[in-house]
Amino acid sequence: MADETENRDGPDRDAASTRSRIEQSARRDALGIGLRRAYQKVLSEPIPDEFSALLDKLSEKDGDRGKG
Repeated sequence: MADETENRDGPDRDAASTRSRIEQSARRDALGIGLRRAYQKVLSEPIPDEFSALLDKLSEKDGDRGKG
């Protein structure tokens, strides 16, 4: 069965479409806020020494590639 908004013409359909876009935007914003809250603690943690050393090694290898 087709959605009621698909069968409407004129202003009612436009209003439903606008309302749908606003609701989607609100959901997207709420999701972003929730993810930021959930991961804020992780973002503020220091990088582990082992990971930092690995990144340094990878940077050195990238530098070696540019010399050849």
